Amino acid sequence: MKSSFESDNSFRELGRIPRSQKQKQESLQKILSGIEEKPKRKKAIFPRFLSAAAVMAACVMFAFIIFSEDSITRGSSSSEMLGNSFISQTTIAFSETEKSFSADGKYTAETATVKDPKWESTARNAINSAIPAEAVIDAKPSYDIQFILKGKDPVKMKVWNEQGKVYFKLMDSEEIFSVPAAEGAIFMEYLEAIAQSIQNTP
Repeated sequence: MKSSFESDNSFRELGRIPRSQKQKQESLQKILSGIEEKPKRKKAIFPRFLSAAAVMAACVMFAFIIFSEDSITRGSSSSEMLGNSFISQTTIAFSETEKSFSADGKYTAETATVKDPKWESTARNAINSAIPAEAVIDAKPSYDIQFILKGKDPVKMKVWNEQGKVYFKLMDSEEIFSVPAAEGAIFMEYLEAIAQSIQNTP
């Protein structure tokens, strides 16, 4: 790299080269234009960088808002109802009204008591896979189910089978959950078999 002194000498030597005043003015203009353009380039790049950063920040904020709203909308998780708790017994009955509860554990001809690992696994899969639904159901519930859990309060729920779709809600809640088609079909198959046994009981 040349020192400032050497650069000055170089410019002085260039000054001794015979050139017209016009040529000197043109050279000076080129030098000045080059100096003026450099800051302009920097200014152009900097706002672009800022724009990109602003867009990225907006995207992150948008995703965060959507995720937060989704979490709030979803409400309580269906997987929390039974969790991994041991189901010691299930009582199933035909539902009479949405407000009353028939599967209260009393041994009557209209109820069935189930202790079966396959049923418990099917019920747990159906309930844990359910998602909150915005459906408005006018029909009467099909079944009342009470799960007796070891070391926890019983879980009481209403079950609907509407046009091939399975819904349920807890007795102490207004939130309705929808069971995915595959899990719902197996769940209803068990319930209908149990219901048939209730009907066949003298």
